[in-house]
Amino acid sequence: MPTSQEPKRNQMDRINDFLDQYVLPWPVRFLTFRFVILITIGLLIPLILFANNTVLVLGLNSYLNTMSVAVSSIVLLYATISEARQKQIAQLQEKRAQEDHEHVTEMHNLVLKSLANQQEEIQGLKQLLAAMRGETYQPEKAEPLPDLQSMHPRGSQRYANDDISDRWEKNLHHNTLVSTLREGLAPDADEPTKE
Repeated sequence: MPTSQEPKRNQMDRINDFLDQYVLPWPVRFLTFRFVILITIGLLIPLILFANNTVLVLGLNSYLNTMSVAVSSIVLLYATISEARQKQIAQLQEKRAQEDHEHVTEMHNLVLKSLANQQEEIQGLKQLLAAMRGETYQPEKAEPLPDLQSMHPRGSQRYANDDISDRWEKNLHHNTLVSTLREGLAPDADEPTKE
């Protein structure tokens, strides 16, 4: 079943890409042109002055209604796209924070191992000096390195691969309509974007 829906989705994606690239920019440019906005607002004057001319009033009213629907639809489309982009940006930021967190933990782990190696070398030097003086030296027992992942307030769970998606699911308010609109709208943060 998913294979039969996949070509439809790809075809729909191509249609959406074509509309986004070649068709929809023109109404957006037209509707956001400052003079068009002023002229559209100015059409209220002939509506009031020529209220008795039914044909003119109906024509202007139809134009204003069409413009209103077009503007509302474009605003809704851009708001939906913006919401999906914000989610993608947040996912990328969270992924980067996770990577940075793991990197800092690994660097800290390397520092701890380096200190442990230095401690072993110092113990070896003390033992050598004691042997040169004819004394016996009992090296101090080295403390085990702490588990840095368990030191995190959330423990090793913070390092799980699905930690980001689990936290998204648990901590965000979910709306069925928004989730339905967002499906397939923007690629996952893990996927490379097409240029």
